[in-house]
This record gives sequence, C-alpha cells and structure tokens, in this order.
Amino acid sequence: MELRRLGLPSEPERGKRLTFSQRLEWLCLFGILGLLVFRVVNVQLYPDPRTLSQLTGQYRQTVRRSLDRAAVYDRSGAPLAMSVPAWSVFLDPGVEGWDGSRLKQLAPFLDKKMLSQLSKPLTKRFYWLKRYLTEEQAEEIRQAGGKGVFVRSERKRVYPKGKIFSHLLGFCDNDSWGLSGIELTWNNVLYIPERSLVNYRGARPLSEPTEEDPTQEQGLYLTVDSQVQYALEEFLGQAAVQNKVKWAAAVCLHSSTGEVLGMASWPSFDPNVRSTFLHPEALRNNVISRVYEPGSTFKPIMVGIALENGAIKTNSAFRCPARIQIADAVMSDATPKDNGTLSVDQILEKSSNVGMAQIGMRCDPYKTHSDMKNWGIERQTGIMLSGEESGLLRSPEQWYGVIPANVAIGQGFALTPLQLVTAFNAIVNGGVLMRPFIVQRAVDAQGNEVVLQKPQEITRVLSSRTARWLRTVLRQVVTQGTGKGANSSLVPIAAKTGTAQVADKGVYVKGRYNASMIGFWPSDRPEYTMLIVLGDVTGQRYYGGQIVAPVFKNIVEEIMRLKGQI
Repeated sequence: MELRRLGLPSEPERGKRLTFSQRLEWLCLFGILGLLVFRVVNVQLYPDPRTLSQLTGQYRQTVRRSLDRAAVYDRSGAPLAMSVPAWSVFLDPGVEGWDGSRLKQLAPFLDKKMLSQLSKPLTKRFYWLKRYLTEEQAEEIRQAGGKGVFVRSERKRVYPKGKIFSHLLGFCDNDSWGLSGIELTWNNVLYIPERSLVNYRGARPLSEPTEEDPTQEQGLYLTVDSQVQYALEEFLGQAAVQNKVKWAAAVCLHSSTGEVLGMASWPSFDPNVRSTFLHPEALRNNVISRVYEPGSTFKPIMVGIALENGAIKTNSAFRCPARIQIADAVMSDATPKDNGTLSVDQILEKSSNVGMAQIGMRCDPYKTHSDMKNWGIERQTGIMLSGEESGLLRSPEQWYGVIPANVAIGQGFALTPLQLVTAFNAIVNGGVLMRPFIVQRAVDAQGNEVVLQKPQEITRVLSSRTARWLRTVLRQVVTQGTGKGANSSLVPIAAKTGTAQVADKGVYVKGRYNASMIGFWPSDRPEYTMLIVLGDVTGQRYYGGQIVAPVFKNIVEEIMRLKGQI
C-alpha cells in the first residue's frame, strides 16, 4: 500500500523541500510511535501495583517464620536447649476450593477438640491443625486436606538431655516464649522474634523461603557441669522414691567461686513432653522456690556466729543431760541420754540439741539476728532465676523464751536450699560469702558478650581461723560423728547431717521430717560444696545420717569417678 493513499507524502525527491502539512504529518506519526514505546516500557518497568498484586498472589505467599531461639550450653559447650526444624499445618477456609467435607479425611490426624472446632461455622482465615511435625507427617496431612490446608516451617524447642536440667532450664510455649527457669529469666537474650518471608509456589508443595536465615551466634553459656548434674539427678531421684518423700532437692557449688555446678529437684518433668507438666509440684524448683527449716545443717553456721561474737570459745564446754528445760519448753537430743560434758566440737559431732540450745541462749538475739542476715539467711541470693523465694526470719524483738535455742538448732526460721548452701559455703571458702551464679556469659547475634559474670565476694562473715577450725570439726563429723554414713575411703568428705520436724500452719507435725546433709570435698582442699535434702519423710527411717549420708557419699564418688579423679 502506498503512503500517498494514506494521505502521506511519498519519499521527497532529493533537494525538494517538504511542505508544512507534510512536516506536521510526519511529526504526528513519530509522536504516536513514541507514546506507544513509552507506554510499553512504563508497563514493564513500573507496573500497576493492583495488577501486580493480583498476578503475584497466584504464585507467591507471605508468611511469618520463626527463627532459631538462641541455644543454652553447659560449661563445656554441650547444648542443653536448642531449636530444630519442624513443620506445622494450618487451615485457611477462605481459600477458593476449600471443601468442608474434607474434614473426614483430616479426622485421623486431629484430636477431638480440634474436630469439634472445625465442625462449627469457620469465621476466621487461620486455624492451626497440627504443630511441630516432621516434613513427611505435615505433607500427609496437607494432601488429606486438599485446598485450603497449608504447611508452615517453624522451629521447635528441644532439650537433648530430657529430664536432666529440667527445673533449671524451664520450658517455652509453642511460640518459643520462655515460661520458666532460664528460658524465662533470660528470655530477652534467648528470644528471636518472627520475621516475614516470601514463599513461591512451585511444583513442590513445601516450597522453601526465598531468603536464608542469618547465622545466629546468640547463646547462653551456663556454669553447670553435665557430669555433676547427672550424678545429682540420678541418686536424688532414687533416694526420693526409696524413702517415699514428698519433695527433694540437691545443689552443688564450686567452693571458691560460687558457680552453680548442678541443681536438681524432685519430682521432675520432661520439658520435651507436655503431659509431664500436669502436676504443679513437678514444675517447682525446690532449690530456689522451697522454703524449709534447715535443722541441724544450720548448726555449724550458728557455732561460727557464736565464736565470732565471743559468746563461746573453741574450748568451751557444756553440761549436756538427756533433756534441758529452757523457758517453757524442754529440749532433748535425738537419742535422749546423758552425754555428760561436751566441748563445742563434740556438740557438732554428736549434733546435740541440748548443747546447741545452750549456745543459742548465750548469744545476744540482736547480734545473732544481724549476723544471720549478713550470712544471707533472709534475702534472695540474686542468682537470676525465676521463682526464687526469700527466707523467713522473725525480728529480734520476737526472740523471747525458747526461740534463741530453737534458732540455734535450725528451727523457728526458714530458707531455701540455695540460701543455705550459699551461707555454708562461706565456711568452706575461708569465711568469705560468695554470690552464687549460674550464667557465665551471654552472646548476642553479632558475637558480642552482652553479659559476663565473674566470681563476686559479698562480704566476710568469718575469720579465716574460725572457718579453718569449723572445717576440721566437720571432717570429724564424718569420720566419728553422725555423718559416718558419708565416710568414703576414696574421697575425704566433711559434712553435717540434719533432721528437722516439718511445720504445718505453725505447728510441728509428729512423724514428718526433713532429712538433709551439707558438706564439701575434698576436705583438705575443697572444690565442691553440696546440699542434699529429702523433704517430708514419713517412713520409719528419717534421720539425715541414716538416709541422706549414704546418698551424699554416692554422689561424691560418682562425680569424682566421672571426672577421672578416683
């Protein structure tokens, strides 16, 4: 077709000028072509957001994705809590093609509660069907549900050692938020929020995110030793069952630093198994949340207070009959017999209540009360674990009648096992009270240490001379006193037994006792300080020297065996 038929000029002859109308026609033609090119380029480079959304929605989906919650490690770097890949299945009934009749195919995979919920009118766009499955399990459910059923990749919190460390570590909810223990107290360090990721739908239903997770270097590094913890958990659990106790606790410190090497509580639970959470007592960490009367395990501390205040001397002696009248009460020993005259070290060896009562009555109540607070008897230790309780210590104005004598034998006040072992450790550590701690360091995502804890001296509560004398006496308790059951031919142990009546609503209950033992080893160069408590013993055997001393010995020998030191 010729251009002239369209009203356009033919190619001008060489040297012949175009008329004005011809120029205008050519200009219009090039303008129209330019507009077409511009529009094509504009659509390609800057598409309409509404159109783009409609198109991309067919093959792209934005989801919320959990990242790794930071791991928790023991002192050697072994993981105690970590997050692993898992897959969860959810339903969006608003998706075109969802058929409610598919519930029949989903029924074998869902519990009754979920089936009941789905059988009602579905007003929301999101319903969890099943969480934290393997990839194969999730895909099987997705295929059974058809359109509207989707799979989402998540992270599941797992605890490689199961019940071991359970009370110390605590646990998280389904969204990786800490609910107890280390997981709760240090949640601000461990928790990593969800972020939005884009999944592209392809041939494979479980498409992966288009971007990789950043490397997470965050972590919490604890002071605990898995070998020590294993020994505590193993023998404490056995003793609790054998002696039919209601509760039990064990805690072990590094003597010179105050680091917590192990912390066990009974009854226990498995943070990997939600059904074990049903009993409230199983979730309680008795080491920090159980307040009890320590009984005779407090006697070495009381003797230290009396010596430092000048109420007695190491060579003091007391007449110790089978019973003694103090105010309106009668004090007696576990074995009511006349012990004649006992020195202070013999009073501790035999755990004489009569002798300790007389020491208590010699002490000024105000000074004793002040010193007990100085030893940390009433206050929390500040270990930075959720659930720690304070001790119970009445004001000195209320220390009348037999109360000073009761306090001297470890009754009439209460504290947690951690508070007691922290105070006792001052004797082991040359008279210096150390703050217990359980976290060595915390590292953020960039590898920076955001927390670094080191041994911390709180105060001196004893002279080094008094502390040394008490350590010698505590060794004698094991070799020739009430603690003979803990005497080991493999490791020199120094310790003090304890037996205290259980108080209920302010009244001591006959036939219910707390049996315990507190001590350290090796006695000549202390490295470990440990307390074992069997709570609310109701059997025929209930003395600390009878049922706890052998457990103490077994734990000590097992730890040293695991360490290759015996």
